[in-house]
Amino acid sequence: MTDNRPKLGQMLVNAELIDELQLKSALVHQQHWRCLFGASLVKLGYVDEEELLEFLADALNLLRVDLKWRAIPRELLDLVPEDKAREYHVIPVDREVLHGTAYLLLATCDPTNLANLDDLACLTGCEIRPALAAEEEIRQAIDRCYGGRLEAPTTVDPGAIRPSADDPDKFHKLLLLLLAKGLISRSEYDLLK
Repeated sequence: MTDNRPKLGQMLVNAELIDELQLKSALVHQQHWRCLFGASLVKLGYVDEEELLEFLADALNLLRVDLKWRAIPRELLDLVPEDKAREYHVIPVDREVLHGTAYLLLATCDPTNLANLDDLACLTGCEIRPALAAEEEIRQAIDRCYGGRLEAPTTVDPGAIRPSADDPDKFHKLLLLLLAKGLISRSEYDLLK
């Protein structure tokens, strides 16, 4: 499959979000660190990640999805194996069938990687509709949805949490449930029980 769309770097220069020197610097950074071009731009401080995502969504006519609190049904997760989700930095968001064709809305930080999208189309049997999401949001969603652990946004001192004198059995059952769902570690469970 050939792609005649302009390169992201040139699109950003044309939009005056970066200049030619920043473009060249980011390309060197990308090659040296073997990362995505957009990640290089953000890492070097040339553009804000949110600004870049909004620009890409607009320029490529893609949906921008927020994965922070999105619940993803198990049947969607079963379509894309965890190893592929991690390798390609993608996570399925929605699936619909229109006129006999299944479409899979897939959150990605690299919607221009057509080889990955084609591979996932073959794997899932669905037409892929890419949607944009931040790379870190995708990683956290993969950790959360495929059984990994998502770090809490704020830290809590486990020593400060004590069971209620009213019903210590409920507290213990809650701890067991949190442990079973992978929301707390064994050491956190042992500390709190």
